[in-house]
Amino acid sequence: MKKMNRGETMEENKVKDENVEVKENDSSEEVVEEVKEEVKEDPQVQLEEKIKKLEEDVNTWKTDYYKVFADMENLKRRLQNEHQNQLKFMLQSFIEELLPVLDNFERSLNVNDPSEEVQSFLKGNQMIYNQLMEILKKNGVEVIEAQGKEFDPNVHQAVMMVQDDNFESGVVVEELQKGYKLKDRVIRASLVKVNE
Repeated sequence: MKKMNRGETMEENKVKDENVEVKENDSSEEVVEEVKEEVKEDPQVQLEEKIKKLEEDVNTWKTDYYKVFADMENLKRRLQNEHQNQLKFMLQSFIEELLPVLDNFERSLNVNDPSEEVQSFLKGNQMIYNQLMEILKKNGVEVIEAQGKEFDPNVHQAVMMVQDDNFESGVVVEELQKGYKLKDRVIRASLVKVNE
């Protein structure tokens, strides 16, 4: 309760107190209304903040997803390349072991003046040899051309130099042993005689 000023009656003081209380009530009602407005706005702001946060999360997840997807694609590609190289390497070692057998097969087919019995036998062997060469060709094995070609140190191995007027200088005169390639890789270089 307020102190009374001199000369005020108690009733006058009471009226002043009521006026003060009304003013205090007015201001508290305004505060309540402001708080209510803030509360009304607050859910809106909260929702916007939640939406913003969720959008950021979605963008983060998308970025992570794209990174993982790209990593998986790169891994897939790398594994496919490694697998193809392993198959190629396995095939290469098999073919390297098979080459001496092919050489012996070719020597057996180059018999001079065979009898009739041997000729029919050689004809069968020639068919088997052709079939074997077709299988190798399907798997990427190629014979390196040498005879009459210009000497190429990448695919030919010179074991002799000869003087022959029928050939130009640096041309392969004779192939002593066939060379083979597996797709783009030389398995065995051709052994050749080269004209000086």
